[in-house]
Amino acid sequence: MSSYFLDTSGLVKRYVPETGHRWVRSLCRRGVADNLYIAAIARVEVVAALCRIVRQTPPRLDAADRDRLIARFRQHMRQQYDAVPVNDAVYTRAADLCRVHPLRAYDAVQLACTLTIRDEAVAAGVPAPIFVCADDVLLAAATAEGLAGENPHAHP
Repeated sequence: MSSYFLDTSGLVKRYVPETGHRWVRSLCRRGVADNLYIAAIARVEVVAALCRIVRQTPPRLDAADRDRLIARFRQHMRQQYDAVPVNDAVYTRAADLCRVHPLRAYDAVQLACTLTIRDEAVAAGVPAPIFVCADDVLLAAATAEGLAGENPHAHP
């Protein structure tokens, strides 16, 4: 089994039927992954993404579906995900990543959280998590930082 770090662009695919949805759901089935990591900021980012989908023209979700998916995500937060806290060290690392890679602020925080988990895994002598991300720029930065990555869009 492997461990996975799902950035928000990958994590939302677990809840919204779009390209990569089935593949991400398969990763999240019990017994498939040793660990499913997310950044603590995903608590806000996932809800914001679901709200944006409702506001799209035409909307891909209605408000009732959005609220159901938010409730499911919050349940998964309590039961299935290991949320990586965002602290001063993560913020500093994220800022330093922006000096090297063309990242948006919260993408840099996501990557910094993943690298923190990778460093802990290496110190413990276990495999690093696979970075799951649907953003090509962020995925390229993760790869440049030595992470194995998967784009859900490659799994229609």
